[in-house]
Amino acid sequence: MTHGDRLALARELAQRILQKYGDAVLGIALYGSVARKADTSHSDIELRVITDASIAEHDVEYVHASGTKIEINYEQAEHYLRRAASVDIDWPIWAAQYRQQMVLFEREDFFAQARRATESLKDEDFRTAQAQLIAEDLYELVQKIRGAWEQRREESLRWFAGRFLWFSMLWLGLANRKYFTTGGTVWDEVRRFSILPKNFESQLPVLAGFKPSNVNEVYRAVEDLWAEIQRLAESQGVVWQSDEWLV
Repeated sequence: MTHGDRLALARELAQRILQKYGDAVLGIALYGSVARKADTSHSDIELRVITDASIAEHDVEYVHASGTKIEINYEQAEHYLRRAASVDIDWPIWAAQYRQQMVLFEREDFFAQARRATESLKDEDFRTAQAQLIAEDLYELVQKIRGAWEQRREESLRWFAGRFLWFSMLWLGLANRKYFTTGGTVWDEVRRFSILPKNFESQLPVLAGFKPSNVNEVYRAVEDLWAEIQRLAESQGVVWQSDEWLV
């Protein structure tokens, strides 16, 4: 199936959706690799359908007998616009869906409203997400890695180190106010960020397992990257520790 075939199929699916739900549909957009014209012969078709409140939010995901993977996400307009104007710890991964899309159908310029919503993000929104990501994920993983190091549990240490790298890249996306085009390009795109930890270029292949490394090198890469993230957080005014005992 070619790009043109996938695009034609996406348009046909959009017509089927409109026939089924009618005026309840406010917009249909194609996102992912097909929308970016970066699809391969193995790419799936991803559609987001914006509806009014009469349609319950749900997903339709299946593999057609032709071998084509289909994913259709139904989302109510109010929720879609609210999320478009928000930031959370996973923002670098999902933000592209609201910014890199091909509109197949819309009423009353709905997606123009959504684009305006994406432009309302504030630095404080990003700092809050950065602090949350450190407190909920990065710090906890560092402690687990240190525990595995003390107990000489190499497999656990390497596993946690890989997860630490992933959350570090999400944090760097927030720190740079940049989202990733797709999950498959994060390794290349993160390297082009203007704000990066010192020695990140050498730490990334060690922590990702791209470069054969002994456990001592992995542990040291984690500690060095963690120190740099704390330094960057401080420089951006990100406060992730509390002076009070919160309950």
